[in-house]
Amino acid sequence: MPADVAHSTSWDLIVALLAIAVMAVGSAFQAAVGIGLALCVVPLLAILDPAYIPGPMLMAGAVLAVATALRERHAIDLPGLGLSLAGLVAGTVIGALALKALSATALPKAFGMLVLLAVLISIVGPRVRACAMSSLLAGSAAGIMGTMVGIHGPPIALLFQNAEPATARATLGAFFAAAYLGSVAALAAVGLFGWPQFIRAVVLLPGVGLGVLAAPRLAPYVDRTRLRWAMLASSALSAVILLMR
Repeated sequence: MPADVAHSTSWDLIVALLAIAVMAVGSAFQAAVGIGLALCVVPLLAILDPAYIPGPMLMAGAVLAVATALRERHAIDLPGLGLSLAGLVAGTVIGALALKALSATALPKAFGMLVLLAVLISIVGPRVRACAMSSLLAGSAAGIMGTMVGIHGPPIALLFQNAEPATARATLGAFFAAAYLGSVAALAAVGLFGWPQFIRAVVLLPGVGLGVLAAPRLAPYVDRTRLRWAMLASSALSAVILLMR
């Protein structure tokens, strides 16, 4: 084997191992808290190898989300999940239509400001609880944001910030599974997800497995107060990322 080929193969292996390690850390955090995968892994994967995002990460993330939901399926808020998913579908359609009518360059900053405002209201305002209207609205907002700027998490995380940790993790897991798979389907429909992306998603799966195994050791330390602040911090960080785009 030529030296340059051997070097390239070795480097590809190192990058794959680092990507798995990044996915393991992000998966452990999301499986323990309910949110945070994209915030943890997307910037680092983009540095290691941009080919791992968005499709491969989303597909691996969908596997993580399904595993998280199944692990605590008894705690899923089924009414809230159903309404949130209905809102997700509606918001995805609205977001796709709005992309054609609005200036794409201004959207990230506008959403970033709105998310920061929502975080501030959550801290100083009345407690937010999931109900029929708030579930529908949060799902719609997640669909719009996810379609237009690639970040689904903040609206739905803010909705469940005061829920029991098991309920938040399981319900968010089911919601993200649908959101991620919908995004992968959309990428496939426009020719941006095929076998090369699927293979990279498979490469990331050991990291998902390690994260799922580690999460139960972290979950006991996540009470309702820590869960709330973790979700508020994740949402605020999402907003800062949007403002910096």
